[in-house]
Amino acid sequence: MMWLKLAVPCLLLSISPFCDGYSTLFPADLGLAEEDVPFMPRERDEFDDCHIHYARYARTEAESLDPFEPYPEPRENSHVAAIGVTRKPGNTIEWLCMGTLIWENVVLTTAHCTVLEEGNANPDVVRLGGGYYFPDSAITAADSEHVIERKVSAIVRHPEFDPITGANDIAVVKLDELVRVNPSVAPVCLWLYTEIPFSRMESVGRSRLQAVRNGSPKAEIINEVYFQRNKNKCASFGTGVCMERNRTIANECSTAARGDILQRRLVHNFATSPFLIGLLTSHSTGGQCPTLRSYAPVNQYRDWLIEAMQQLETLATRSSFHPVACALRYAHVRPRVEGLLYERIGDVPRFAAGVQGDESRYMTYIVQLAWPQGSANARNDCVATYVDQRTLLTLAECVLPTSPTSVRTKDRYRSESFEIADVVAHPKYSPGSSRNNIAVIKLKSRVEVVPACPWLLPTLPDRVDYTGIGRMNLQNFLGDTQDPSSESIPSFAMPAVTTQPWQLCGNFLANLAARNQSVPEFTEDEHLCFGDEQWQVPDGCSLLKGAPVMRYIVRSGGFVKYLFGLSLAGKFCGLGLPSVAVAIAPHADWLRSVILNPASSALQAGSTKGSSPLIFINPDLKRSDECTDGRGSLGICVPHEECTSTREQLGSGGRVTLCTNGSIICCAWGDIARGQPSQPVNPVQVELDSCEERYQAVREERFLGLQESEDDYGNLASVAEIGWVMSGGKISFPCSGFLITLRTIVTTARCAESNGRKPTVARIGSVGAGQRTNYLLPPIRKVTVHDDYDETNGLHNIALITLAEPITATPFVFPSCLWKNQTHLPAGAILLSLGDNEPRITTHSVHPMYYSECRERLEDSELLDGQICMLRAAPETKFIVSTPCFTTGSIIMWENTTANPEIIDAQHLVALHSHGDCRENDDVLLTIRVSDYYDWIVSNIK
Repeated sequence: MMWLKLAVPCLLLSISPFCDGYSTLFPADLGLAEEDVPFMPRERDEFDDCHIHYARYARTEAESLDPFEPYPEPRENSHVAAIGVTRKPGNTIEWLCMGTLIWENVVLTTAHCTVLEEGNANPDVVRLGGGYYFPDSAITAADSEHVIERKVSAIVRHPEFDPITGANDIAVVKLDELVRVNPSVAPVCLWLYTEIPFSRMESVGRSRLQAVRNGSPKAEIINEVYFQRNKNKCASFGTGVCMERNRTIANECSTAARGDILQRRLVHNFATSPFLIGLLTSHSTGGQCPTLRSYAPVNQYRDWLIEAMQQLETLATRSSFHPVACALRYAHVRPRVEGLLYERIGDVPRFAAGVQGDESRYMTYIVQLAWPQGSANARNDCVATYVDQRTLLTLAECVLPTSPTSVRTKDRYRSESFEIADVVAHPKYSPGSSRNNIAVIKLKSRVEVVPACPWLLPTLPDRVDYTGIGRMNLQNFLGDTQDPSSESIPSFAMPAVTTQPWQLCGNFLANLAARNQSVPEFTEDEHLCFGDEQWQVPDGCSLLKGAPVMRYIVRSGGFVKYLFGLSLAGKFCGLGLPSVAVAIAPHADWLRSVILNPASSALQAGSTKGSSPLIFINPDLKRSDECTDGRGSLGICVPHEECTSTREQLGSGGRVTLCTNGSIICCAWGDIARGQPSQPVNPVQVELDSCEERYQAVREERFLGLQESEDDYGNLASVAEIGWVMSGGKISFPCSGFLITLRTIVTTARCAESNGRKPTVARIGSVGAGQRTNYLLPPIRKVTVHDDYDETNGLHNIALITLAEPITATPFVFPSCLWKNQTHLPAGAILLSLGDNEPRITTHSVHPMYYSECRERLEDSELLDGQICMLRAAPETKFIVSTPCFTTGSIIMWENTTANPEIIDAQHLVALHSHGDCRENDDVLLTIRVSDYYDWIVSNIK
């Protein structure tokens, strides 16, 4: 259980000052940030409900990194060397040409550089470090901090070097001492693969313009952007790698000296390493800055280089020059890519062990597919992604023709398997086709995992986390610290890439087709295109079929993980070359029909027989406000009994609009009952229904008081502590209730009978009270326990407490509202837990569950009438140390947040905690749904 071990020292293993989960892109705002707080029905009736269903998992914090301190030394060209010869008399050094450090004591350069035309003197000195390598005078004090010199001890030229034709113009120079690798002096890596896939590379050479620094003219190093072209374009002056200068750069350019470097910086560990591609052999003439250049690729000298290193008696072997080996060897001195770090939240692991811990703890929503041993057509290159806790999405090609029988978490030490109940591939998918390449996997049982919500809207974020598979020790950010781990086990990699217009992928695919390569049929209406100019070190991230393309989105007060597509094609996760993913949104209708149960599917298809209405609550509408009902008709907000179409709307399975959150319905003008005998008005119901308006002035006054003193006006004005006078005259307040009228408190029956006798006093408004808070201590006149309350199982665990006299509402003490809606609950609420010690009140986010899921979780227990299951919040990236226990009667409330900034928002009592385990954070809380007892409450308030 590695992640448990990592939880404590996370500050040591990451660069974040907080332990805030695994590193992902900063949450994106796609227009849902201001969305109203969602409400949750009793049962799932909509496919796009993931942000409601799993609201408890939403990330709530997004800590970005503090700005990095600038490097005190130059790092970009730490591998570039100046090669010189000492001239006599005077022992002045003439800096002849450029080389590049490829080992701690070996510099690669051209053979021309080592064969001087004048006399027999060979180069005898090499200078490294910084960016000023060719001074005409001694090294300055500022330079001396990072510039070093070494004597040349040996030179090995290519045996077939021809100084006349320039063929095989390459040599290695051995230094008399090893250099100490540091941020301003570090070897380059070598690109020794035959294929050079980079279209954009850097030319590194001596600038034609001289910079004057500290009174000494010096030729500076300049890095220019060049683009790889067809070799035919350079045919007149070279046969190497043909490069064309980026014409958008100003006229400053390098001297185009023979041996200038062609390189490409590759990303790894949130840093970049330079990879040497070739050495300049020739260039076009005309103009100050040559447009075309031809470079001799170092890959054609691969075998000779290894032999030369052995001849120079170095410790380098063929494997030493593997791109990953080189990248990791010097990762701690490479320049970081700050843009990649600043765009992320969470803990960027310092070491590979941290990457493994993140994978084990946070990435369990991605699973491998498994087949029985010996199964034909089994795939080991496919994964699936949870979109709810028993449903996954993957590619159809991954489950056909032989369906997997289980899914398995990817974990080095403890992999778990879960049996598959059903696999449904898209009916229009054809083997070998990229169209409709999507499938649904249903498990036999629910799995405790944080799913990725399917994104069903056309809008896409500018950047996404593209999941692939890569080497674990390339995913962490080392900074200036070396990672002693040399393990190369594969792990999920999630590089950030840019969402590209389809034309980019279209052009790329067209180029492949032009080169007679097989190209699948991708289409803009079903597929997504992602890519980034940054290339990665090989093995950093490779294609993983069916892997999620995701990002956190700001929605409903939190950051929700959304799935935009399933990885389908592209070698390197969009880095360097574009990648293609199957879009989720175009398949929403089919997914809805497969994933939702038949009744819900019928509802989505338009069937109204036997279906439930979709209740829409508009908290900004009040009685007598104009509105538009669920059928699109103009109307007015009236009590439901005054609307003749109420029964029809509720039974139609269509949309019903409620005003505020109670029994006020939006009724079309023609459906408002007129001229009929009015029903007797129940004053209790009127008081409950007008709660927000009735105490609006008090809440406004309370807001003004808060501006003066948060201590005095920060109490919980409607929270009542239920008290018993004990022996010795001391009053004990073991549980709580909620003031809903001027003389009525709602609590649980278990609270009201907790001492074997009726309570005698209530303390209202004292929780969080300051020195000048006027809280109340009224006596209790009467306790009404539900007639059918069963203390053995908690059935009808509700009671009313009637005060001896009505209180007077003040900014310190006043009634709050009762949640009356019987079809929906707020997807997130606050549980107030009272304790004997300071702080006396603690708040906990809780979330309701669908009734069917609640019954499944309860297993042997029974969900009784009037009860609703809730779960504690479990933000995905928070390490939860302990699970609090709650007393019976603990208040669960919701604030009706409005746009008015100068008023305290009205609070609504949603539920009362009845009972439940508190051994684990996922234990179910059984609560009393007060809206189910609305009529009972009204009839029992006198």
